[in-house]
Amino acid sequence: MSIILDHVCYQYKDSIRTDEYAIKDINLKIEDGEFIGLIGHTGSGKSTLVQHLNGLVKASAGNIYYNGEDIYDKDFSMHALRGKVGLVFQYPEHQLFESTVIKDISFGPKNLGLPPLEVDLRSYQAMKDVGLSEELLDVSPFSLSGGQKRRVAIAGVLAMQPEVLILDEPTAGLDPKGREEILQLIKQLRREKKCTIILVSHSMEDVANYVERLIVMHHGQVVLDGNTRSIFKHSDELEMLGLAAPQVTYIMRGLRKKGWNVSEDVITVEEAKKEILKALGKRLG
Repeated sequence: MSIILDHVCYQYKDSIRTDEYAIKDINLKIEDGEFIGLIGHTGSGKSTLVQHLNGLVKASAGNIYYNGEDIYDKDFSMHALRGKVGLVFQYPEHQLFESTVIKDISFGPKNLGLPPLEVDLRSYQAMKDVGLSEELLDVSPFSLSGGQKRRVAIAGVLAMQPEVLILDEPTAGLDPKGREEILQLIKQLRREKKCTIILVSHSMEDVANYVERLIVMHHGQVVLDGNTRSIFKHSDELEMLGLAAPQVTYIMRGLRKKGWNVSEDVITVEEAKKEILKALGKRLG
């Protein structure tokens, strides 16, 4: 399974300038089982790009292939694609609308035309997958906390059993506890479901801790693409794009300048802890 974007461009219909694109000349291959981070400053085209992957937005030019099939072919089923490529929007709780949690989670699989028993089985399993208690089955989703609402929204996508899960700024607006819970949930889903995950984020710390491949966008184009550690070595280039390496990377560089024998390639707090303890041990003999 793979998704291939071949010279994909998108231009808003009301754009005055013919050379103004939301995304331009995107060439990407997303392999089965990858955990990808998509970063870029506001307006860089991240959200527009991921909305192309399940056909919510149609490219102005170029082609997109899912499992070798052109999704723009007249015989291709967009309905089936949206069951395979699940997209959790930023602030997805704003899209909750049913009277109970279980009804909201069941909405997606029902739309796939599944038998009622299969809808129920998938919905209950999705609730379990995101850590929602059965006590919340018949509770109104609007009475839940922010983090719980986010879990309901994610469960609604998981109930369709997607092969690709796209999360657009999944921790936006949450308090630190809720943010950490959602990130741990994503990590757990990655481990248990083995699906492809694309995490759209503005947090360098989040992508450093979780993703394996990092795609950097700027003015609608992909400017960097590679494994996470190698991308963060381009800190000067990232800063020119209005981004940065994780804060801990700069701390380690500062320590090196002060004579500490630590690596500059550290991108997580856990790695920094190990490096500092090792360097401290050498200093103490």
